[in-house]
Amino acid sequence: MSRVPLANPGDAFQATEDSDRRADRRIQRTRQQLREALLALILERGYETLRVEDITERANLGRATFYLHYRDKEALLLDSIRQTVDELLAQVSAFAPPHLEAGSEAAARWLQRAIALVFEHAAASATLYRVILRGEGTAAISRRIHAMICQAVLTYLEAHRPHQMPALPADVLANYFAGALLALLTWWLESGMPYGAEEMAAMFYHLFYEGIGHLTLPPSPTDG
Repeated sequence: MSRVPLANPGDAFQATEDSDRRADRRIQRTRQQLREALLALILERGYETLRVEDITERANLGRATFYLHYRDKEALLLDSIRQTVDELLAQVSAFAPPHLEAGSEAAARWLQRAIALVFEHAAASATLYRVILRGEGTAAISRRIHAMICQAVLTYLEAHRPHQMPALPADVLANYFAGALLALLTWWLESGMPYGAEEMAAMFYHLFYEGIGHLTLPPSPTDG
Protein backbone atom coordinates (compact mmCIF):
# COMPACT_ATOMS: atom_id res chain seq x y z
CA MET A 1 0.00 0.00 0.00
CA SER A 2 1.50 3.29 -1.18
CA ARG A 3 1.67 6.21 1.16
CA VAL A 4 0.65 9.73 0.15
CA PRO A 5 3.54 12.11 0.83
CA LEU A 6 2.80 14.73 3.42
CA ALA A 7 2.79 18.34 2.25
CA ASN A 8 5.75 20.39 3.34
CA PRO A 9 4.52 22.93 5.95
CA GLY A 10 7.20 25.31 4.72
CA ASP A 11 5.62 25.40 1.25
CA ALA A 12 2.26 26.44 2.67
CA PHE A 13 3.90 29.14 4.79
CA GLN A 14 5.81 30.47 1.77
CA ALA A 15 2.65 30.54 -0.33
CA THR A 16 0.85 32.52 2.37
CA GLU A 17 3.77 34.96 2.59
CA ASP A 18 3.81 35.45 -1.19
CA SER A 19 0.05 36.01 -1.22
CA ASP A 20 0.32 38.59 1.58
CA ARG A 21 3.07 40.45 -0.27
CA ARG A 22 1.01 40.58 -3.46
CA ALA A 23 -2.02 41.83 -1.52
CA ASP A 24 0.10 44.47 0.21
CA ARG A 25 1.49 45.67 -3.14
CA ARG A 26 -2.07 45.92 -4.52
CA ILE A 27 -3.14 47.96 -1.49
CA GLN A 28 -0.18 50.31 -1.81
CA ARG A 29 -0.74 50.70 -5.56
CA THR A 30 -4.44 51.49 -5.06
CA ARG A 31 -3.73 54.04 -2.33
CA GLN A 32 -1.05 55.66 -4.46
CA GLN A 33 -3.55 56.03 -7.33
CA LEU A 34 -6.05 57.66 -4.99
CA ARG A 35 -3.43 60.00 -3.51
CA GLU A 36 -2.21 61.13 -6.91
CA ALA A 37 -5.76 61.73 -8.12
CA LEU A 38 -6.66 63.73 -5.01
CA LEU A 39 -3.59 65.97 -5.14
CA ALA A 40 -3.93 66.69 -8.85
CA LEU A 41 -7.60 67.63 -8.39
CA ILE A 42 -6.87 69.87 -5.39
CA LEU A 43 -4.39 71.88 -7.42
CA GLU A 44 -6.88 72.12 -10.30
CA ARG A 45 -10.11 72.81 -8.42
CA GLY A 46 -9.37 73.30 -4.72
CA TYR A 47 -10.16 70.89 -1.90
CA GLU A 48 -13.58 72.00 -0.72
CA THR A 49 -15.49 71.32 -3.94
CA LEU A 50 -14.12 67.82 -4.49
CA ARG A 51 -16.31 64.75 -4.10
CA VAL A 52 -15.24 61.14 -3.65
CA GLU A 53 -16.71 60.45 -7.10
CA ASP A 54 -14.30 62.99 -8.64
CA ILE A 55 -11.34 61.25 -7.02
CA THR A 56 -12.33 57.73 -8.03
CA GLU A 57 -13.10 58.83 -11.58
CA ARG A 58 -9.67 60.44 -11.93
CA ALA A 59 -8.00 57.35 -10.42
CA ASN A 60 -10.09 55.04 -12.60
CA LEU A 61 -11.34 53.15 -9.55
CA GLY A 62 -14.77 52.39 -8.13
CA ARG A 63 -16.37 54.10 -5.11
CA ALA A 64 -16.47 50.76 -3.30
CA THR A 65 -12.71 50.46 -3.69
CA PHE A 66 -12.26 53.94 -2.21
CA TYR A 67 -14.29 53.09 0.89
CA LEU A 68 -12.31 49.90 1.42
CA HIS A 69 -9.32 52.14 2.15
CA TYR A 70 -10.59 55.50 3.40
CA ARG A 71 -13.57 56.85 5.29
CA ASP A 72 -13.75 60.09 3.26
CA LYS A 73 -11.62 62.53 1.27
CA GLU A 74 -10.22 64.09 4.45
CA ALA A 75 -8.88 60.73 5.62
CA LEU A 76 -7.20 60.28 2.23
CA LEU A 77 -5.62 63.76 2.39
CA LEU A 78 -4.41 63.28 5.97
CA ASP A 79 -2.90 59.90 5.11
CA SER A 80 -1.06 61.43 2.16
CA ILE A 81 0.30 64.31 4.23
CA ARG A 82 1.13 62.21 7.29
CA GLN A 83 3.21 59.83 5.23
CA THR A 84 5.26 62.65 3.70
CA VAL A 85 5.69 64.56 6.96
CA ASP A 86 6.79 61.38 8.76
CA GLU A 87 9.41 60.80 6.05
CA LEU A 88 10.79 64.31 6.55
CA LEU A 89 10.73 63.90 10.34
CA ALA A 90 12.74 60.70 10.04
CA GLN A 91 15.33 62.35 7.80
CA VAL A 92 15.65 65.43 10.02
CA SER A 93 15.92 63.27 13.16
CA ALA A 94 18.68 61.21 11.57
CA PHE A 95 20.54 64.38 10.61
CA ALA A 96 21.41 65.35 14.20
CA PRO A 97 23.78 68.30 14.62
CA PRO A 98 27.40 67.27 15.18
CA HIS A 99 29.68 68.95 17.72
CA LEU A 100 30.97 71.84 15.63
CA GLU A 101 32.35 75.20 16.69
CA ALA A 102 29.61 77.85 16.51
CA GLY A 103 30.16 80.22 13.61
CA SER A 104 32.81 78.03 12.00
CA GLU A 105 32.91 77.24 8.30
CA ALA A 106 32.15 73.59 9.07
CA ALA A 107 29.07 74.57 11.09
CA ALA A 108 27.88 76.80 8.25
CA ARG A 109 28.28 73.96 5.75
CA TRP A 110 26.40 71.55 8.00
CA LEU A 111 23.49 73.93 8.53
CA GLN A 112 23.20 74.71 4.82
CA ARG A 113 23.09 70.97 4.15
CA ALA A 114 20.32 70.55 6.73
CA ILE A 115 18.31 73.36 5.06
CA ALA A 116 18.92 71.80 1.63
CA LEU A 117 17.44 68.57 2.97
CA VAL A 118 14.07 70.32 3.40
CA PHE A 119 14.18 71.76 -0.13
CA GLU A 120 15.17 68.38 -1.60
CA HIS A 121 12.35 66.62 0.21
CA ALA A 122 9.88 69.24 -1.01
CA ALA A 123 11.14 68.86 -4.58
CA ALA A 124 10.69 65.08 -4.42
CA SER A 125 7.06 65.50 -3.29
CA ALA A 126 6.37 68.88 -4.89
CA THR A 127 2.67 68.33 -5.60
CA LEU A 128 1.90 67.38 -2.01
CA TYR A 129 3.99 70.22 -0.60
CA ARG A 130 2.11 72.72 -2.77
CA VAL A 131 -1.12 71.40 -1.28
CA ILE A 132 0.22 71.53 2.29
CA LEU A 133 1.73 75.00 2.02
CA ARG A 134 -1.41 76.41 0.45
CA GLY A 135 -3.27 75.29 3.57
CA GLU A 136 -5.69 73.08 1.63
CA GLY A 137 -7.76 70.67 3.69
CA THR A 138 -6.30 71.29 7.12
CA ALA A 139 -4.16 74.01 8.66
CA ALA A 140 -3.11 71.55 11.40
CA ILE A 141 -0.60 69.90 9.06
CA SER A 142 1.04 73.22 8.18
CA ARG A 143 1.32 73.99 11.88
CA ARG A 144 2.88 70.57 12.47
CA ILE A 145 5.58 71.23 9.87
CA HIS A 146 6.20 74.70 11.35
CA ALA A 147 6.50 73.21 14.85
CA MET A 148 8.84 70.48 13.58
CA ILE A 149 11.20 73.04 12.03
CA CYS A 150 11.05 75.18 15.19
CA GLN A 151 12.06 72.21 17.32
CA ALA A 152 14.96 71.36 15.02
CA VAL A 153 16.19 74.98 15.20
CA LEU A 154 15.87 75.07 18.99
CA THR A 155 17.89 71.86 19.26
CA TYR A 156 20.59 73.37 17.05
CA LEU A 157 20.67 76.70 18.91
CA GLU A 158 21.04 74.99 22.29
CA ALA A 159 24.37 73.59 21.19
CA HIS A 160 25.54 75.84 18.36
CA ARG A 161 24.20 79.36 18.72
CA PRO A 162 26.54 81.50 16.57
CA HIS A 163 28.28 84.29 18.46
CA GLN A 164 27.44 86.91 15.84
CA MET A 165 23.67 86.52 16.27
CA PRO A 166 21.89 89.06 18.51
CA ALA A 167 20.84 88.04 22.01
CA LEU A 168 17.22 87.29 21.20
CA PRO A 169 15.00 84.61 22.81
CA ALA A 170 15.53 81.21 21.19
CA ASP A 171 11.80 80.70 20.55
CA VAL A 172 11.64 84.00 18.65
CA LEU A 173 14.59 82.99 16.48
CA ALA A 174 13.16 79.50 15.87
CA ASN A 175 9.72 80.79 14.83
CA TYR A 176 11.24 83.45 12.60
CA PHE A 177 13.46 80.82 10.95
CA ALA A 178 10.54 78.40 10.40
CA GLY A 179 8.20 81.07 9.05
CA ALA A 180 10.79 82.50 6.67
CA LEU A 181 11.85 79.05 5.46
CA LEU A 182 8.27 77.93 4.75
CA ALA A 183 7.45 81.20 2.98
CA LEU A 184 10.52 80.88 0.75
CA LEU A 185 9.78 77.19 0.16
CA THR A 186 6.23 78.04 -0.93
CA TRP A 187 7.48 80.67 -3.38
CA TRP A 188 10.12 78.27 -4.73
CA LEU A 189 7.60 75.51 -5.45
CA GLU A 190 4.98 77.84 -6.93
CA SER A 191 7.66 79.37 -9.20
CA GLY A 192 8.68 76.02 -10.63
CA MET A 193 11.84 75.59 -8.52
CA PRO A 194 14.01 78.07 -10.51
CA TYR A 195 17.08 77.36 -8.35
CA GLY A 196 18.55 74.12 -7.05
CA ALA A 197 17.99 72.92 -3.48
CA GLU A 198 21.63 73.58 -2.51
CA GLU A 199 21.46 77.10 -4.00
CA MET A 200 18.27 77.85 -2.07
CA ALA A 201 19.81 76.57 1.15
CA ALA A 202 22.89 78.77 0.69
CA MET A 203 20.78 81.86 -0.09
CA PHE A 204 18.46 81.24 2.84
CA TYR A 205 21.44 80.75 5.15
CA HIS A 206 22.92 84.11 4.15
CA LEU A 207 19.57 85.88 4.46
CA PHE A 208 18.91 84.45 7.91
CA TYR A 209 22.36 84.83 9.44
CA GLU A 210 23.51 88.01 7.73
CA GLY A 211 20.27 89.84 6.96
CA ILE A 212 19.58 91.85 3.81
CA GLY A 213 21.09 95.19 4.82
CA HIS A 214 24.54 94.43 3.42
CA LEU A 215 23.45 92.37 0.42
CA THR A 216 23.62 93.68 -3.15
CA LEU A 217 21.58 92.50 -6.09
CA PRO A 218 23.34 91.04 -9.12
CA PRO A 219 23.40 93.27 -12.21
CA SER A 220 20.20 93.27 -14.23
CA PRO A 221 20.46 91.75 -17.73
CA THR A 222 19.38 95.16 -19.06
CA ASP A 223 22.15 97.03 -17.22
CA GLY A 224 25.14 97.77 -19.09
